[in-house]
Amino acid sequence: MKIVADHHIPFLTEYFGAGGELVLKPGRAINREDVRDADILLVRSVTKVDEKLLSGSRVKFVGSVTAGADHLDVAWLNAAGIAWSVANGFNAPPVADYVVSVIAALQRKHVLAKAGMRAAVIGVGNVGRLVAERLALLNMEVIFCDPLRKETEPDFHSTPLEDIAEVDLISLHVPLTHTGDHPTRHFIDKSFLQRQKHNAVLLNASRGAVIDAQALMLHGTHLHWCFDVWEHEPNIDKNVLNRALIATPHIAGYSVQSKIRGIEMIYQAACAHKIIEPTSKLPLEMPTQALSFSGAHHHWQDIVLGVFNPLILTAMMRAELLPETADSHLFDEMRNKFNYRHEFRYTNIVGAEIEEQDQMLLTQLGLSNGNVH
Repeated sequence: MKIVADHHIPFLTEYFGAGGELVLKPGRAINREDVRDADILLVRSVTKVDEKLLSGSRVKFVGSVTAGADHLDVAWLNAAGIAWSVANGFNAPPVADYVVSVIAALQRKHVLAKAGMRAAVIGVGNVGRLVAERLALLNMEVIFCDPLRKETEPDFHSTPLEDIAEVDLISLHVPLTHTGDHPTRHFIDKSFLQRQKHNAVLLNASRGAVIDAQALMLHGTHLHWCFDVWEHEPNIDKNVLNRALIATPHIAGYSVQSKIRGIEMIYQAACAHKIIEPTSKLPLEMPTQALSFSGAHHHWQDIVLGVFNPLILTAMMRAELLPETADSHLFDEMRNKFNYRHEFRYTNIVGAEIEEQDQMLLTQLGLSNGNVH
């Protein structure tokens, strides 16, 4: 059996090495010739999987280590009888952690207040649901906007998009869709941006194209932009990058734990489809991380930023990508090298002096399972 895979997917050998011959290539470079005699194709969001790529091949299973399927032509895959799977929800914990890290950084910069904030979560699926729970732990008033859930769940209260205004934080967690009753491409448009209050935070950890960049530059400069995703990646708009308060290279869903969880889900899907035979050594054990603090008194923001500080990555991203000579491949390079972040619930904190109210919050966030003093 031949397995063609994006070489930036971690733990491929551990999960699929025993299943056949592994052929590894950069995800953006995978082509028809690569997959012509392949049985399995394993990708990330950077590979467009459709008839153009797979027609005439012998591929019978496509696994994508992503939460969404907008890069897969699922209608064609279904019609062609090719099984496929994505890792729904695998990255929800690190995205929720990312949002909390952004809030911690913005509070340290006095952009967001520490109390009395109101947030709108747009897209309340696997990721948005967990983000909303974290925001509630931070004592924010949270409103939801998810018309698709409203259509299927009569008890779910969804605030119409046109009614979202006067909030301190807008957090986007929607799939990228072009058709249907509620398409999301460029749904953050001129009218949405103009009705938001001055200094509100617009945080996007979904897909870059859900925001109309032209409208943003003309009508959204009164907002603070915190973007992890960008339209036309890796050829991102440097003007938007330069203007963003926080900018990261599409890594909100990346953590050591999510990468294991994602490949595990795809592996189990391949086993369920009888594409490969399961082995007895899996899954891999989730790793842990220790944080050490000493000396000064610490608040919850310090602990969170000790796990991941988006301001540091923002400075690195600007230094790499803003120079005129910077090539677009540097975006992918930064993204692919981001492999050191752990999720909150796997972090031990040692030697930190923390106030009782902060300690309670850290416990709820899953950050205090170590020897906290």
